[in-house]
Amino acid sequence: MKKLKDLVFVSAIALLSVAGMTACSSSGDSAMDVPPVEPSPNYNPETNEVTAKFVFNVSTGNNMRQTSAATQASSTDAFRGIDNAVLLSAKQSADGKHITSAQVMDKHYDLSRIMTAGSIDAENSRRVIETSLPLNTNSLLFYGRAIEGTVATTDPLTAYDQFGHLEKFDIGGADGLTLSATNIELSSRINGHVDDFKKVEELLGGILTCIINTNMAGTNHVSITDASKYTYVVNASEYDDFTWADYCNSTGTSPVETGHELYPLEKKLADAFREMTVIKQSAGELRAGCGDAIIHTIQDLWSVINEVRCATPFSKGEAVAKYFAEKVHERIQQYFSGEVPSTGKAVTGVSYGTMANLTAHFAVDTAWPTEAGTRPADFSSISGFSNEELKGFPQRTYHLAAGSTHYLYDAAKKKFEYVQDYNTSAVGNTSFTVEDYCYPPELVYWGNSPIRVSNIEHKTDTYPASVSDWQKDAMWADDWVKNSHVTSATQSVAMQNNINYGTSLLKTTIAYGTTTLKDNNHAIQVSKDPTLGDTDEPDNEIYVTNTSFQLVGLVIGGQSKKVGWNYLPQGNKSVYVYDCAINGAASIPTTGTSQPNYTLVFDNYNASPSDGKQDKVYVALELINNSGKDFFGEHNVIREGGTFYLIGELDPNKDGQAKPTWPTNHPLPPYTSTGTSDQVVRVFMQDYMTTANFVIGENSLKHAYLTVPDLRYSALTLGLSVDINWETGLVFNNVIVGGE
Repeated sequence: MKKLKDLVFVSAIALLSVAGMTACSSSGDSAMDVPPVEPSPNYNPETNEVTAKFVFNVSTGNNMRQTSAATQASSTDAFRGIDNAVLLSAKQSADGKHITSAQVMDKHYDLSRIMTAGSIDAENSRRVIETSLPLNTNSLLFYGRAIEGTVATTDPLTAYDQFGHLEKFDIGGADGLTLSATNIELSSRINGHVDDFKKVEELLGGILTCIINTNMAGTNHVSITDASKYTYVVNASEYDDFTWADYCNSTGTSPVETGHELYPLEKKLADAFREMTVIKQSAGELRAGCGDAIIHTIQDLWSVINEVRCATPFSKGEAVAKYFAEKVHERIQQYFSGEVPSTGKAVTGVSYGTMANLTAHFAVDTAWPTEAGTRPADFSSISGFSNEELKGFPQRTYHLAAGSTHYLYDAAKKKFEYVQDYNTSAVGNTSFTVEDYCYPPELVYWGNSPIRVSNIEHKTDTYPASVSDWQKDAMWADDWVKNSHVTSATQSVAMQNNINYGTSLLKTTIAYGTTTLKDNNHAIQVSKDPTLGDTDEPDNEIYVTNTSFQLVGLVIGGQSKKVGWNYLPQGNKSVYVYDCAINGAASIPTTGTSQPNYTLVFDNYNASPSDGKQDKVYVALELINNSGKDFFGEHNVIREGGTFYLIGELDPNKDGQAKPTWPTNHPLPPYTSTGTSDQVVRVFMQDYMTTANFVIGENSLKHAYLTVPDLRYSALTLGLSVDINWETGLVFNNVIVGGE
């Protein structure tokens, strides 16, 4: 993992007094047992404080949408500035110590916007303000946030997408001094929109429920002539209780002609119903419920229905099937529009109707089953949604992962229900809701350091200029005392350690392990027809190009909703960080790797792991299938143009794993009782960059997640090979995700 001090980060704070003092007493120094000294003119005996200058030293010449610029990952990225800066001082029992536990500090300084964007560069990295420090101060904490960036009005993403967002940045609690009360919290992406989000799900699930419960109740009748010119009169009143589910009876026989096996047109209806409603939840299947996936599903379903309704029947059973397909067709038309050939060919160009049309039809649809309970109503909060916004739900409407919404079918209720609290076995067996998808954290800063002091007033240009020089004792004048404390004679004070990032950083790249990928067709077809032989229905092959798959997002598991005073996880609430601002990594070249993408995350240290090992982290790559082909994944079909996920596992406990290089100038949290770093290796460490190089291998597509029903008997999934490394240590080579 690459130290973020090798990126762009704040290097130091120096505190300078502005003048000497006329008083002779040094009574404020007795706690540290120091000899009498000549006080500074700016020493205040009433407050026991020395007015001082506060100097930052920042290096911008090193190497963190989320873009490189947002995270300051490149040496050319401009410094974004520091806002909401806070300084806390403490008088510890001995000099030369770091703050190692959540103690109560002595004084809180709100420094606000202490450095503006672009205010420093490699040659001029200083900013000076005035403040004051209590006598005997010997340790300092510093907190800050990078100044929030802006995006163009034409940018489809928000500033929160690009630069991250924190719901809370509360340092020191109510009194500003109690470190245990510090609360830094990730922001849920769905804040303020949960009810609207669920209303869209209710409407989409309700529409699917009505379509799948199409029946022949009513008074209409129709005459249908079969291939032999025999005319059947299909009177709906004869089949008042006849439903689509009747084609899937346990005997596999015609619901119209007792004892006869399903006729071909009946079997098409039976297969379509089964594919729509059988969702292998126990096996981990996630049925995609986003607006675009529903369009794909309806287009496929409508194509099957159109084939049946336009066919020539060869029996009374098929005549009824033809009429029933017409009833389904009419119901679909109430909610969707599309190009429906009268020849029975595939339906194309499917789109949602207007919101007014959808809700009006749904409110009176007679196919809503009694078993489903009360019909959802009052869609006024989403009445302004356009059909394009429905299609883009939830990615376009809420900037959420497509996988944040999926549905199941409850056979007892005869109802499609969107799942609100579900277990995602695909990404680490974590139970969560849509509210647990969070923005990445903001770029934040942290300094924890003992101090240097001098009884001489130093000018700004006498301080070491670079990050590395700041840490070298030889670069400081002889009058400076390292590991010391503030006295009444102190003229200059400097933080010994650099200020570093409080966040961690994930750098990801993607590459192909081969240009020919295999899908999961054979296994899927055998699961449907166990009589197939080993060579029957071979896996389909996808020959990839530079545009075959597009990365559109990253979902990172194992993040803590809150972190505390030391930027380590606080509490047990686990959430997902979703990054949809992909920096040039959208294209996956057939040779070499993609451009890197950078995502800010928090340290994932586990203070009390059940097995004594630090947690694995699961990363889901959100991809679009632009290969020109549908393919089969873990459970079902991934449509051309559809969204799917490949899961990568980052395991810091892997045998033979190289260790990161630990900082030598300051201890990294968590701390031991003696104040040194408890060097526990985990996937994400604050102020470090973890690099994960994902590889899509030959069999990766067999393990893709989030699917649509295979109404045409085709599907696919994929998995990943991952090479994760800290550039100074940890490396995972050729880890196949999801199996070989």
